[in-house]
Amino acid sequence: MLSLALFAKAPILGRTKTRLQGALGSEGALAAHCELVEYALTQLSLVRRKSRIRVELWASAEHPLAEQWAQAFEMPLRIQFGDDLGARMHHALQDQLSRGAEYALVMGCDCPPLDENYLSWVMEHAGTRDVIIAPAEDGGYGLIGMAAAQPTLFNDMPWGSSTVMAETLHRAHEIGLRVLVGERIWDVDRPADWLRFQRLRDASQGS
Repeated sequence: MLSLALFAKAPILGRTKTRLQGALGSEGALAAHCELVEYALTQLSLVRRKSRIRVELWASAEHPLAEQWAQAFEMPLRIQFGDDLGARMHHALQDQLSRGAEYALVMGCDCPPLDENYLSWVMEHAGTRDVIIAPAEDGGYGLIGMAAAQPTLFNDMPWGSSTVMAETLHRAHEIGLRVLVGERIWDVDRPADWLRFQRLRDASQGS
């Protein structure tokens, strides 16, 4: 069984999409965050209909809207645990594997190219390598999956820097892991990214 944890920050005013606040304001940035989460949940729901995968929403904290998302999309709600992003991702992956997943994944909620088609490709190839990664244009990644817990890939990582993907690959190769790297994606951090998402969303709704 495949299992995927969608990571999402709790929708708290002023604490989400801070780099969009200059252009959209605090409320606009919060609305953008919520729309991105719901877009990701929709794509995962489409994949879940035709794939054997368990999908879970992992929020950064308890929040009524996170509970509503979990209910609306019929998936469990779990709370992230750990002192930094690496610890939280490692915990989520380890937790899924401990509950019977043969392959566990973690995905960010602000990477619109991780759509039904991309995620279907991930589902198809996940079991063929020790690790699968969707690299991002900014030097990080938007999705990572593995067949066994790999704390080496998460400890003392320079999260938020442009070297995360390269360092992850270096560490994986150092310990002999077979890695499958997907097509490069982009995430929504800045106003130009938000416009890019709007264009993608409008095009998908018009098709």
